[in-house]
Amino acid sequence: MTTTIARAWREPPATRAGLAERGPIDSELWGSRLRVDRARALENSLNVQVRRIASVVKERSRALGAEAVVLTGSTARRRRTPVSDLDFHVIGARPQVDDLPADLDLLSDSSADFAEKLERGDDFAHWTVRYGCVLFDTGVMREMTAHVAGHDLWPDPERKLRQARRTLEFAEQLVESGDYAASLEQVRGALSLTARWWLLAHDVFPLARDELSEQLTGVGEGADQPVLARALHDTIHQRPDSAALTAAIAQARSLTG
Repeated sequence: MTTTIARAWREPPATRAGLAERGPIDSELWGSRLRVDRARALENSLNVQVRRIASVVKERSRALGAEAVVLTGSTARRRRTPVSDLDFHVIGARPQVDDLPADLDLLSDSSADFAEKLERGDDFAHWTVRYGCVLFDTGVMREMTAHVAGHDLWPDPERKLRQARRTLEFAEQLVESGDYAASLEQVRGALSLTARWWLLAHDVFPLARDELSEQLTGVGEGADQPVLARALHDTIHQRPDSAALTAAIAQARSLTG
């Protein structure tokens, strides 16, 4: 008698081949992912308010005919910080969320736009596929996940580099203006973009913002950026002064050229 061992979903490694290593995205593996993700959305690390908001977003999106609803970002990775938003990616029409009590960032795409973004290397779309917590799916997420895994699709590092350069320039201007609160937020964002570019360029998939520093100092020879890692960590967990923000911008600009 032959015993078949069920294939269970495990989070893919943050490498270029990580998703393909999960094997064919068949109904068995995808069913396992949905079970894992739904359990993750209900676990204790997501507080009551976050779980309630996720439920409202899902139900409102489904009422509008959404094909998928995915919790993304630091909440999906269990790495929320005091500066974290609550991020969702809806494949379908955008639901009304202005009345919900949170710093909520919701992106909506049609299935065609979602597929196009994956093809042209949009890292947010790829993040949804690889590490999003799938709350609901009619099949589009499974289809796109299989397509990404089967065609070695990867976010475009040059696109992220262009974003980093623009954001660093604006961050520098804000620091010079003396508006500390705006400067800190902008520098944090610019360093995050720089880190994401660097990692993608070295075939490492960037995870949540609070994990980027760890990734920068742990991806191996030639890709180790401890100065950038420390500067990014400090903008998330501390309040570095303006001189430190200026030095962090200079470090990032020396990398981005």
